[in-house]
Amino acid sequence: MKEDNPLHELIRRLPPGVEFLIVIMWAFGLPIFSSILSIGGSDASSSKEYYNNTGLMAVLIMELAQSLFLIWFLRIRGWTLEKLGLSITWRGTLLGVALLIGTYGVLMVVQTIAAKALPADMAAAVASYPKPAKDLSMSLVFLVSTVNGIFEEVFVAGYIITALAPVRGIWAGINVSTGLRLLYHLYQGPVGIISVVPLGLMFGYLYARTRMLWPLIFAHILLDIIGLTFGASGDAP
Repeated sequence: MKEDNPLHELIRRLPPGVEFLIVIMWAFGLPIFSSILSIGGSDASSSKEYYNNTGLMAVLIMELAQSLFLIWFLRIRGWTLEKLGLSITWRGTLLGVALLIGTYGVLMVVQTIAAKALPADMAAAVASYPKPAKDLSMSLVFLVSTVNGIFEEVFVAGYIITALAPVRGIWAGINVSTGLRLLYHLYQGPVGIISVVPLGLMFGYLYARTRMLWPLIFAHILLDIIGLTFGASGDAP
């Protein structure tokens, strides 16, 4: 009889809290750290070409490398695609389109209210929002948008909410998911901050109610493609 791998056995014995910490730190630790460091910096937030081919390639390589470890680790821990609610369906695709439209609608309302209610100069904030370079490779844009959409939603929504909801409640899962999503988007400045919070709440609530991850992934991929192609104030890697 084949003996079990001692490393696998050690991983299986880890407490849920340790598992959660490993996944969050491995998936989002570096992006959160870099995003926090960018606050108040003059180079990142004011750059007219924050997203360039080199930067997108770095995101692609990093997220693929992170995914390899996390897939291996979570499979040993007993996580499956079914547990996350990830399956591609026509219903999920239509929900994703509806989520995309709803997200843009909510963001327009939020940004309009913010422009009138907040003391910050929203025109200047929009001008400083990270912009894509004009010479972006479209094949790279589609590839990075797909990988990034899958990576973020699997871990920031699917994993976090599934892990926390049974022990802390659905809204704890949604709020933690939204908070982490905000932390690694701080580099986007005021516009990103007021956009990411409603987006995170909408995405998290839809996932918690439907237990379908594909609508979030599909909407996220489209948001990234639109943002990187047209320079819109939507989501971006």
